[in-house]
Amino acid sequence: MLKDKLTKNWQIKITSEAEKKLVRTLSPDEKQFVDSREGYIALEMIEDTVNALSIDELRNYLNSEASEK
Repeated sequence: MLKDKLTKNWQIKITSEAEKKLVRTLSPDEKQFVDSREGYIALEMIEDTVNALSIDELRNYLNSEASEK
């Protein structure tokens, strides 16, 4: 399914905010965490969480599903 433009742009914005806070590009697992969410409520929650967490908490949050593979 193709993502609508709003969803894709929101994911890009969240990724950009996380990279700015972490001062690095996101790993593939971290990027997948953001890009796998498509619902507006989920994206709003992720964006709010990215902005609220400390750097260490953000790193853990974005990698919270990496060990589930």
